[in-house]
Amino acid sequence: MIELYHNNISVCAQKVRVVLAEKDLGWTNHHLNLKAGDHTKADYLAINPKAVVPALVDAGRVVTESTVICEYLDDAYADIPLRPTDAYAKSLMRRWAKVPDDGIHLACGSLSFASIFARQLRSGFDEDALEARLNSMPDQSRAARQRQIMENGFEVPFVRDAIRAHVNMLNAMQVELEQGPWLAGDTYSLAEACITPYIERLDRLGLAPMWDQLPRIAAWFEAVRARPSYGAAFTAFPPADYDDLLRDRGETVWPDVKKVLADG
Repeated sequence: MIELYHNNISVCAQKVRVVLAEKDLGWTNHHLNLKAGDHTKADYLAINPKAVVPALVDAGRVVTESTVICEYLDDAYADIPLRPTDAYAKSLMRRWAKVPDDGIHLACGSLSFASIFARQLRSGFDEDALEARLNSMPDQSRAARQRQIMENGFEVPFVRDAIRAHVNMLNAMQVELEQGPWLAGDTYSLAEACITPYIERLDRLGLAPMWDQLPRIAAWFEAVRARPSYGAAFTAFPPADYDDLLRDRGETVWPDVKKVLADG
């Protein structure tokens, strides 16, 4: 039996849900309310001491780290493979699958927190409770980044760097997609599963203008959204605790992002 400890809008959880859906695997849902701090409670820390989501439990065996979970699922449930058979295409898939771990995930967290989550976190806690929550985070470097963003927003240098990192990724995707419809050649693969949540997050933050001049990305994203796995992994899990759907509320941080890009 597969169990997934996750959060609705966690990008790392989303990519695991994409893989589960692409492989048509059933799973038991354990949703963690991140705003309430479910991920820092003792019962979850016993599963994942890093206090992050997701964590997958398969027949009692715990697998953590979303990229590793995706690879595990492709190895353990190989009937519907998500790795290309061609060696070069497989190398492309691996390169794209590691993009989040090489920096985009951290950049996404900084951009998302500056765009909406800092405001939501402040609205849910008084100053003492907020400080207690930050102090309880196992990763105090992450807590320090959140404090800086809550104080200075888009003026924080690493937030500005995060925006530029996304631009670099988008430009690289555009070049890659000129060679074929998918990031690793002719077939949908783990590359798509790992990258889609980050493009989805930009879209949800109202930042689709970032690829207005990159038509290959627009076509790729449309093809991704047409797959059943998109609905199963994203649409079926609307925001519950935090809410990143600025786009749907008619809000946007595009002017702030555009200003950073204009500043160079």
